[in-house]
Amino acid sequence: MDTLDRKTPPPVSGFAELHIPEVRHLTLDNGIPLTVLDSGEQEVNRLTLAWDGGIAETRLHAIASLTSNMLREGSRHHSGSEIAETFDYNGSWLKSSVMSHHTSVVAHSLNSRTAEILPILSEIVTEPVFPEKEFSVLREKAARSIELEREKVEYYSSVNLRRMTMGHNHPLAHNDEPDEVRAISTEDLYTHHQRVFNKATCEIFLAGRITPAIEETVNRNFGIGERPAESISLDILPFSPSDGDRLKITKRDNALQSSVKIAIPTIGRDHPDYIPLRIAIIALGGYFGSRLMTNIREDKGYTYGINASLLGYREGGLITISSQCDNRYVNPLLDEVKKEITRLASETFPPDELERVKKHVMTQLASTLDSPFTMMDYYENIRYTPTPPDYFPQQIRAVESLTTDDIPRLISKHIDPERLYTSICGNI
Repeated sequence: MDTLDRKTPPPVSGFAELHIPEVRHLTLDNGIPLTVLDSGEQEVNRLTLAWDGGIAETRLHAIASLTSNMLREGSRHHSGSEIAETFDYNGSWLKSSVMSHHTSVVAHSLNSRTAEILPILSEIVTEPVFPEKEFSVLREKAARSIELEREKVEYYSSVNLRRMTMGHNHPLAHNDEPDEVRAISTEDLYTHHQRVFNKATCEIFLAGRITPAIEETVNRNFGIGERPAESISLDILPFSPSDGDRLKITKRDNALQSSVKIAIPTIGRDHPDYIPLRIAIIALGGYFGSRLMTNIREDKGYTYGINASLLGYREGGLITISSQCDNRYVNPLLDEVKKEITRLASETFPPDELERVKKHVMTQLASTLDSPFTMMDYYENIRYTPTPPDYFPQQIRAVESLTTDDIPRLISKHIDPERLYTSICGNI
């Protein structure tokens, strides 16, 4: 393996105790990148295999998730029960995730047992078989899960909001129909596996108490074979918010509560205001002491909870506000959301409240440093999202420099309370 000359940005001044540890960037014998974080006292490790290609790159989202979940159900040389027994016997466990544009398979293991499980892990991601019996069970479970979700008011408010803000035909706004899922075949899974689970875009992340022997074990199992030049093309389409109606109401006569979803298309992660705006949105509704929680939950009692967040997709940014409330409180809740946005944009932000928000953000950043695995989550997220390599110190600098004048400036600049996209589902 070769070491690449790439360095993690140094920690910034102030909050010096909070800095993300450096990682080492290696390449396996076949060219697959390997990122290593040697940290922690326990003799354990986590290996993540990441590929380009997620739900946006599939005809149906369920094809991606079913392919990922079926990997453990059988390989060329081992049955599903043998795979499960190997992981259980060696005290290891496996999970898989499908994201907007990426797929990952994660294995946790004791250092002493890593050499026993990696050959199986390599086999299930490169040579899976999709047994019809097991596939039929998982496929039906996926279809029924959609049917159950359709009993919830939140399902319809979320579906309609995505269509209004992303575009009705946007890949990320698609929702599989149960009958579409039931029509998926194992051939669909083989085709998706061939496109996504290949060495062309594979990247490996290894965290924990890492020794040269473990690195060599990874290379021996995943560094073999040529790495093809051809790779999957990510289906990244900019969001296309609706120019028409900004309000969608779905009537559910038997609903005891209504789901209220609000969104504002906004700047992406490449904008210099992104991190400060994210902190401003936390002040609005991103922690228990936020403006929305204090007013709508604590003072008015309209809901048990309401939250706001800023989401940075590759396709664009979205500010979202989400809550559930008694059907009779929907309109008062919406009125109070607009009032809080207007008040936050027009009034001086109190210094003591700014200090609370800053401490909350710093606590979140500190949690990134809890373990080797949470620290590696940060580096993996750089692969999955349009996040710059120095995002951690950038956040610290943003917290340090944010003033009481910045909060109203950012809210007034990026949120117009009269141009919200609102999706409601309930008995209203």
